Amino acid sequence: MNQRPKKKLAPNPYTQVRARNKSHDRAPERPTAREIKYYGTAACLEIWKRRPADVIRIYITEERVKQFGPMLKWAAANRKAYHVVEDLDLEKLTEATHHQGVCVLAHEKESVSVVQLKNALKNTKGPVSIAYLDGVENPHNLGAIVRTCAHFGVRYVVGERGRLPAMSPSACRVAEGGAEHVDLVAVSNRDKDLQQLRDLGFAIVATAATGDSLYRHRFAERTLVVMGAEGSGVSRSLSQNADVVLAIPGSGDVESLNVSVAFGVVLSECRRQQMELSSTGKRR
Repeated sequence: MNQRPKKKLAPNPYTQVRARNKSHDRAPERPTAREIKYYGTAACLEIWKRRPADVIRIYITEERVKQFGPMLKWAAANRKAYHVVEDLDLEKLTEATHHQGVCVLAHEKESVSVVQLKNALKNTKGPVSIAYLDGVENPHNLGAIVRTCAHFGVRYVVGERGRLPAMSPSACRVAEGGAEHVDLVAVSNRDKDLQQLRDLGFAIVATAATGDSLYRHRFAERTLVVMGAEGSGVSRSLSQNADVVLAIPGSGDVESLNVSVAFGVVLSECRRQQMELSSTGKRR
């Protein structure tokens, strides 16, 4: 029995156009970001608000469902899976006891390069402060510093590559949503990059247990505040490269403040002076 030859289908022009666009016309895609299990009320809500496209899946306890109602409604509408779980399940999932009843699996926040930082600063007008961390690696201290930065409108935390840790889920929880408003920038050539920031008008202010009084210093409109790790402090080479070394006057009953607390005190005074100078054109 003879079979009739199959009819040859005409090529689909739409498919051809899609294929052509895919191979030639599409912009380069962002490399696949790591998937991170973030936890904590403020951290998870801010991730959803600031970069919802990065959210993959949500885990939540029954007690938190009402509080996260808008997020869960959004997840259902956008085909994002969410699971109501027990507290113990969430503890195992996050490997943390302070998860606050919620976990968001999301892509890691896109990093900012030194070039992007410098270009942004060139186009920024008015008072600007930057933090530089010299060996501060404790996630709670890092999270607290980032939270302080977000409060005072400091958008960048700089540090030497290999010594500036990434924002872990624990640090993001401590930052209370501040991690979504602050970018960490790792530099490869510390002295060269700091000099380029100085060329952009930044005064470099280091901190130490002994130095000029914080409250007698006149902060520049553009200031980079250097904080060192507890115990070792700011490295000698960085202190020598700074325009001034400042200390926070105290009673002397304790040797020093926690690094995140010290940073908050210094940054608060710096921003107070900068805002006063910006609004009046002079300081008191």
